[in-house]
Amino acid sequence: MDLNLIMRIAGLGLGLWAIEELLNKAGMGDAAKYVKIIGTLVLLTFIINEILNFFETVQTFFTF
Repeated sequence: MDLNLIMRIAGLGLGLWAIEELLNKAGMGDAAKYVKIIGTLVLLTFIINEILNFFETVQTFFTF
């Protein structure tokens, strides 16, 4: 696993947390929920991309 991926996940988490807090303080709880859902989907795309890269690496390793 790359350190860049960990930093992207941490940065995304901190950014989403800040946006959610601002929206909750402004009384926009519904918008904060949507931000949380969209952030989770973006995080899943990061992780799925890394899993696909891992499987490609394993496939090339075992291909003769």
